[in-house]
Amino acid sequence: MNGFPPPAYWACLRWLCPGVLSAVAAVSAERPVQFVDVADQLGVALMNVSGDGEQQYLVDTMMGGSAFLDYDRDGDLDLYVLNASSVHGFPHGDPPQNALYRNDSDAFTNTTEPSGLGDTGWAMGCAVADYDNDGDVDLYVTNYGTNVMYANQADGTFVDVTQASNVGDERFSTGCAFFDYDRDGDLDLYVANYVDFRKFMASTPDRRYEWRGLTVHFGPRGIPGEGDILYRNDGNGVFSDVTTAAHIEDREKLFGLGVVAGDYDNDGDADIYVANDTGPNYLWENNGDGTFADVGWLRGVAYGETGEAQGSMGIAFGDYDNDENQDILVTNFWEETNTLYHNNGEGVFFSDLSFDAQIAMASFRFLAWGADFFDYDNDGDKDLFVANGHLYPQLERANLGVEYAQRNQLFENQGDGTFAEISGQMGPGFAVSKVSRGNALGDYDNDGDIDIFVLNLNDTPTLLRNDGGNRNNWLSVKTIGSKSNRDGIGARVSVRCQERYQINEVRSGSSYLSHADLRLHFGLGQATKIDTLTVSWPSGSVQTFEDVEVNRALVIREDSGIAPAVP
Repeated sequence: MNGFPPPAYWACLRWLCPGVLSAVAAVSAERPVQFVDVADQLGVALMNVSGDGEQQYLVDTMMGGSAFLDYDRDGDLDLYVLNASSVHGFPHGDPPQNALYRNDSDAFTNTTEPSGLGDTGWAMGCAVADYDNDGDVDLYVTNYGTNVMYANQADGTFVDVTQASNVGDERFSTGCAFFDYDRDGDLDLYVANYVDFRKFMASTPDRRYEWRGLTVHFGPRGIPGEGDILYRNDGNGVFSDVTTAAHIEDREKLFGLGVVAGDYDNDGDADIYVANDTGPNYLWENNGDGTFADVGWLRGVAYGETGEAQGSMGIAFGDYDNDENQDILVTNFWEETNTLYHNNGEGVFFSDLSFDAQIAMASFRFLAWGADFFDYDNDGDKDLFVANGHLYPQLERANLGVEYAQRNQLFENQGDGTFAEISGQMGPGFAVSKVSRGNALGDYDNDGDIDIFVLNLNDTPTLLRNDGGNRNNWLSVKTIGSKSNRDGIGARVSVRCQERYQINEVRSGSSYLSHADLRLHFGLGQATKIDTLTVSWPSGSVQTFEDVEVNRALVIREDSGIAPAVP
């Protein structure tokens, strides 16, 4: 069912059918792509600390963000890795802190101390963007506690500008995304909030929950929720809370987690999708007049196939079937299955194709968090990565047929609307079992294929290097706006090779509380050129390029077209 049968299965199979195991091993060996965990080898060995290991409180279990970003503008991807804390603190000092790693080609160098990014708050998630349009990327971090905005000083350091920018929400914040909802050329910010955990700790801190015969932490049900917030960028380094004015109020105060901004209805402006834990998910449709309307229930993406709300965590947003409409996958709690919403385009309605696409049953025994669509083998269609890990370490002392530490999953796009779970064939990186949360995608070694960074609770992270994905051709596109925001967030890039079309959008914030490379990556299979490449910018301007060479990193400026690789 999940690609990883129990040991007893393999023992029986080895006795009854010894040739079968040899055949399975041969298939794995013939796979042109393998993933290898190189985190320790490259110096990314930050130990995550979240709670006390027993996860006695809800807040202990929820963090999980990280980001690929090029903070020093040298053309390669650096890493920002979040860390957490403990309800009872650290009496002996040395609290956990977030870490910044500079990519130095053959290793990552810890530059946390000189950068000023070693925050010791209880981090949850993050997003990256050049919010002030000054030419370098800035960083926003959500916390259980005050959120923080860091402005990049272009000299390897960051400055805390939270108070000056007016974005220091002090609640239990989770997912966030920069996007230009009003298309005025600067980036606005949406922040999801989870529960009022301070109220819980002040009233019933010792309350626990009985689950499958185990005593586990309490919540989120039974704890008051917190409303989300939309900040409008006023263009002067200051943001204004426009949640009410924009009609995007979370009146039900649902338990918000994952957040992704994207143009789901192809009308040229950015919408917002929010994964709500145990409540209906939001699809905030941009009305184009500064306001939004929640159309999740109307479009078919608020609930699971049975019409019930699910324990939703992370979001993958992308066009997996190359029909030029962006689809949505939401990760959910154990035994709920992950949900794949197919964008039907006409009428802008989504169909739940989780079972049709052969994703549902393969996810049934996992508790999933981070997820992303990406083309791992550069064959021209988007595959799917899912990060897994349960909530309750108490499972290790039970016999419920589910593990606390779980393997992550890779689903290969079969090109016919279905996926095949191939994790067991993808090398040693997919044999790792940890308590995974968010993931970030990016080509950190600039070799033409996408690598995967995964944050693991109370453990070291995983950096899965893609070995072999670049055997097929590819193209990387970095956008630099002029009328639009400088990062080109919200720009849609479409690529045509013969009769195959692909689209992707530049976005800030993805997966579960994480941020992927702002460069767009296209797998091209055996195509030796791109017939047409079109960039549709948030400003409304459109650029078209023909006969584009493959296997290269393009930088496209809104004002002048193709530019040198490193601006």
